[in-house]
Amino acid sequence: MALNQEEKRCFPRIKLKTQLKYKVRGVPECNSAVSDDISLGGIGFINHCFVVPQTHVGLEINILSKIITPIGRIVWSHPLSHSDRYRVGIEFLEFDPREKNFLAEYIDMQRGRL
Repeated sequence: MALNQEEKRCFPRIKLKTQLKYKVRGVPECNSAVSDDISLGGIGFINHCFVVPQTHVGLEINILSKIITPIGRIVWSHPLSHSDRYRVGIEFLEFDPREKNFLAEYIDMQRGRL
């Protein structure tokens, strides 16, 4: 029996496999990961280490050879079954308006809306 699960997201999400870098505020080193999906509200990715929810991070996301640099907050980090990796969800908190507009246009294009 399938349960009727209501979509809770405010923004449409698209699949996006691209390199990203994130840096925990106050920590000097940068970490790399590969994104899984993205929306105007946030990004999901697979990571090799656990990151504590509520942690603020600076991001560098490569979309069509353009780097966008939002600031985000880890919302959740769940271990993947049969793996030593984690699925991580980030909510965007701060975003340059031009970069946000670029992302909105990219998402619309991928969804076939342009």
